[in-house]
Amino acid sequence: MQIQIVSKGIDVSTALEERISDRLEEMMDKYIHSEGEAQVAISREGTGFKTTVSVHLPSGASFAGEGRAGEAYPASDEALEHMEKRLRRYKRRLKDHSQKAKAKEASLFILSNPAGDEPEKEGEDDGPIADEPMVIAESLGRVRTLTPGMAALEVGLADSGVVVFHNSRHGGLNVVYKRPDGHIGWIDPKNEG
Repeated sequence: MQIQIVSKGIDVSTALEERISDRLEEMMDKYIHSEGEAQVAISREGTGFKTTVSVHLPSGASFAGEGRAGEAYPASDEALEHMEKRLRRYKRRLKDHSQKAKAKEASLFILSNPAGDEPEKEGEDDGPIADEPMVIAESLGRVRTLTPGMAALEVGLADSGVVVFHNSRHGGLNVVYKRPDGHIGWIDPKNEG
């Protein structure tokens, strides 16, 4: 596993670096069983320390853990505990997902107009909508081929709230997103022909 430890404004001891590296390697061996990348940032924050750990897996999944404490060691331990918890949940979800897929094939459905709002009629244009969101960031990435279940799993684990993917069943472009009510929505446009 490739681990990069960065200190911001402080000198990090070799013992702390080894402790973090060993613990990350142990977690990856225990839960993921594959190589990945990890970035650890340790910085001074007020009178204490802040440690941020980010792990990126070859599958494209990313996890982050953060810890704050009066000393660098407890801050790092807290961040690593958060990371271990996320990796454990990820492994459990992958295991549960594969068992459910073997037992039976999930039923597929299309969520259309989940809020129950009536569509606007043509000619009712009163000008721009004041609450319309603005695009403030653009991210580029490749569109992977996934099952809707795997995409839903990634939305639950990722911080982005949305996953765009090619449906492995029919190859069409699909979107899975986290709804405001906490549930997951899936958009699967009908392919004509």
